[in-house]
Amino acid sequence: MNKTYIRLAQQELNRLGASLVEDGGYGLLTLAALDSHLTTRDPSEIPAEWTTWSKTRKLTAFIQLLAEDEGVDVGTIDGFWGPHTDFGYGSLRYLREHGVLPPPWRDIPQPPSTNPNGWPSEEDAVLRDFYGPVATHQTRIELPYRHKLAWNKTKKIDSFICHERVHDSMNRVLERVLDHYGLDRVQSLRLDLWGGCFNQRKKRGGSSWSTHAWAIAVDYDPEHNKLHWNRDRARFARPEYDAWWRFWEEEGWVSLGRARNFDWMHIQAARP
Repeated sequence: MNKTYIRLAQQELNRLGASLVEDGGYGLLTLAALDSHLTTRDPSEIPAEWTTWSKTRKLTAFIQLLAEDEGVDVGTIDGFWGPHTDFGYGSLRYLREHGVLPPPWRDIPQPPSTNPNGWPSEEDAVLRDFYGPVATHQTRIELPYRHKLAWNKTKKIDSFICHERVHDSMNRVLERVLDHYGLDRVQSLRLDLWGGCFNQRKKRGGSSWSTHAWAIAVDYDPEHNKLHWNRDRARFARPEYDAWWRFWEEEGWVSLGRARNFDWMHIQAARP
């Protein structure tokens, strides 16, 4: 695990009464302090089986809990490091350094001109008119190629939940991806690393509903395309992904990375 994550956890444990050397090393003393703290948490906050988790999952869950304590939405406390946890970690660091949480932020990108499916603009009222209330009208998409969970790559999936109005479009895109790249290339480019679709939550760093709350957005390979990364760092900004983006954009889907140079993992059937 990244030493900066461990060092933050050590600092937080010391703030809570431990006496650890803040060196980024994950030794027995750090693990014991972590176990001791997690034991004090309310059983409703963390799954009962946390005691069987690896030390990496325990430390991740600790950071998730601390961020949640400060009012940051990190999703499910599960010990897996995904985009929510990464955002929570960054927010927690900012809070400790500046004394306040980072301000909400959202640039307004320009979507591609093609929109054959008539995807609506990204405003809560407009999205409700087009898609219905959040968390409704979902269906299951059977994938043309098997995906892996980005936060747990040993877990493979053959389907996931999306909104019924984006189902056919999403299926066409993924079939074109497989036909163009082939399975080996899909896997080497990490186009099978699924970061989630349906998630009834607000935007990270924002106050309105996320497009994930309607299941009209999907994330891929969040580890290499993090929220604040620009095209100098994001893997999906490379030329080998041009066809990937072309297939999505020809169906009217919007990449926030392509449009505004942040959140390269994210693709949505809504016009920002």
